Amino acid sequence: MKEIERKYLLKASITSLIEKYALEKHKITQFYTTITPNKSVRYRQMNDRYFKTVKRGMGVSRDEEEVEISEKKFHKNLEGRIKDPVEKNRYIFEFEGKEYSIDVFKKDLKGLYILEIEFPNMKEFEQFKLPKILKTHAIKDVSYDEAYKNKNMVLQGSPHSSSDLNVIFKDLDTKNGKELDAYFIPNLSPINALRVILYKFSLSILFYKKCIVSRNDEEDLHQFRINIRKSRAFLKEFAFLFPKKHYSYFNENLDTFATKTNKKRDLDVIKERLVQLGDDHDMIQKDIQRQRKHEQQNIEQMLKSKKFKDFFHTYQNILKEETLLTPDNNTGTIEYIATKVIKKLHRNIIKKIDALEKDFDDKKLHKIRISLKKLRYLLEEFQHIFGKEKIEKMIEKGRKLQTLLGDFNDTVNQTKLLHNYFASNKMISDSEALEHQLLDKTTKSQKELMLKAKKKLHKFKKKALKL
Repeated sequence: MKEIERKYLLKASITSLIEKYALEKHKITQFYTTITPNKSVRYRQMNDRYFKTVKRGMGVSRDEEEVEISEKKFHKNLEGRIKDPVEKNRYIFEFEGKEYSIDVFKKDLKGLYILEIEFPNMKEFEQFKLPKILKTHAIKDVSYDEAYKNKNMVLQGSPHSSSDLNVIFKDLDTKNGKELDAYFIPNLSPINALRVILYKFSLSILFYKKCIVSRNDEEDLHQFRINIRKSRAFLKEFAFLFPKKHYSYFNENLDTFATKTNKKRDLDVIKERLVQLGDDHDMIQKDIQRQRKHEQQNIEQMLKSKKFKDFFHTYQNILKEETLLTPDNNTGTIEYIATKVIKKLHRNIIKKIDALEKDFDDKKLHKIRISLKKLRYLLEEFQHIFGKEKIEKMIEKGRKLQTLLGDFNDTVNQTKLLHNYFASNKMISDSEALEHQLLDKTTKSQKELMLKAKKKLHKFKKKALKL
């Protein structure tokens, strides 16, 4: 018999219609043993019934032969399947004399919603108009798009086209700094999600670059550094998605630009600590201010350089084009991959805490702090996919722990930076007395923070990560 079918890609809002009308759910698990451009052999379990279906042809009209089979035969053929089975919930309903099916995909294809309508002939297919109640939830008609055939999604994953991404990139181009921070990615394929995330961060970097050049505000440099850190964190944790040459090019250049802001950051740390000296040591304050001004000029020179401009021009173009796509990184969804990456990162943090508890060391604690920061970046970026309310609680707890570790790390850095500063400025009178005056307070604070950090990390280790 002929299968003549229309397909529509739906918005996630279709779930509200499913809930409103309490549509009956049918659980489907299906797999393929043959997939070619013109033929597919599919085995399907729908609730407690089993079917074998052979389809021939391409386009909206195909030949279809379907027979009901035993559970035993279904499971026997499961061994020879191509890739993983497709799992989805199907909601079937009638409206104005026609039968409709809404497929809500699960696992690797989670986030994909498809509406199907079958027709007895091509005339009815061509005359069909989507009812208004469904039209509000439809993104586009994908009847002629082979990428949305179930057999092709088994091979290639969720079919988000380049035109879909172009719309996202253009939308991001219109946003300012705060709007970019608030933007959440849709559930794309892994590499496409990373393309969008990194492009978003690149826009934020360029936004704060303009702010740094036009005004001397410490917060702008802080945000500039954060967005470079985020970019490098996502590149590192998802390095397996990127061709090696692109990964190296992105990471090395971003690292270079971040490194050139380090000295200004260190001077800001010293400046903050020297405030405790009061007005009796203006010479030191003026010296720090002079060095900070010099470093600000160096940073602005770097931001205006041809190297900086050329890199971000190339970087953004590569992210917008499809040169990063491979068959391996464009299959499945970012939710599935991000879950694996986050769980792996969490396990590594637990191992680092175990090592710290056996033998405490400032450097070990610093590495835990960096890993926790990466974990927070990932949770923040994917909270819309995993469930905002659940993730927000995890982020808030992580932020408090990270703040505590950050305060401890600041005392360690301040100790080192102040010592190096006084050691390199022998002309300062009473430098040893000044150093002790500052560091006595820092040491006491450091011990208190260390004890708190140990307790909080032990508690964090015992808490399970639930995504």
